[in-house]
Amino acid sequence: MNLHQYLNAIKDKKPINLTRFLSLLPAQHQNNWRSIFGHERISANKYLLTVIDDAIFQQQLALTKPIDTKAAASKQGDSHRKKCSVSYLLVYPSVNVDTHDNKIDKYKGRPQLVLCDDSSLSINFQCQRTLVIIENQENFFRYQEFLPHLLSMTTKSETCFDVAFGQGNNVTNSLNKKFFDQYQQILCCFDYDLGGLTMYSSLTTLTNTQVSFIQPTKEQLTGDDFLKQHFRKAPDKAETWRKAITLAEQLNFPDLAQAFSTSKKFMEQEVYLSDKAFCLPQEKR
Repeated sequence: MNLHQYLNAIKDKKPINLTRFLSLLPAQHQNNWRSIFGHERISANKYLLTVIDDAIFQQQLALTKPIDTKAAASKQGDSHRKKCSVSYLLVYPSVNVDTHDNKIDKYKGRPQLVLCDDSSLSINFQCQRTLVIIENQENFFRYQEFLPHLLSMTTKSETCFDVAFGQGNNVTNSLNKKFFDQYQQILCCFDYDLGGLTMYSSLTTLTNTQVSFIQPTKEQLTGDDFLKQHFRKAPDKAETWRKAITLAEQLNFPDLAQAFSTSKKFMEQEVYLSDKAFCLPQEKR
């Protein structure tokens, strides 16, 4: 039960688990709860509570009421409690690949806007077989500078694909599922850190489309020179580093897990703008 359900039980004069209820109360009320509620023990940890301070009780009942929209959340003082009812993605459609020299033609024009909500998908272009998702903004707008090397092992039979901006973690919004389901495969160009792996893992459960994680070759991930030159970002804390290693192992990316362990650092996607490392796609197995 959540706090709102407990408050409703109190209003309906039903016994509740007092210990659990108190743990859910806001911190400012946990120590003075006896001035808000009268209590009578029924059994073990079951208590029947009665309302003494109705003003505070009604306030908490309103604040904990389930919300359906951001507008409703704003009335409760925090619109961030509810996600937006619409998700959007920026997409460069129909990016052409020259399979002879593996060059990518820059899309002529601005990115297209894709809108997704609970009931509809608004899109004004024909989806290709493959969608490439780029996590970071700088890389998205300069995709033609590094994607040829990242995709050199995945575009042998592909001459055209769509490129989407991941907007950090926003790409994993469940509203985007309708858009992702338009594709036969999705290639993820994410940072090599806990965040990037978490985003990839989320996408594999969000859509039935085949999702692959683009990463350096085994030779690179086990090479001292490559690690020193590319794995330069220090984790914010040791726990983040350990979680990244564990998740990489769970996703069956042992070489990436070893790279984290050896370098004790992460690798940011922007490195490809200056050093076009050769990478292979890795699928979750």
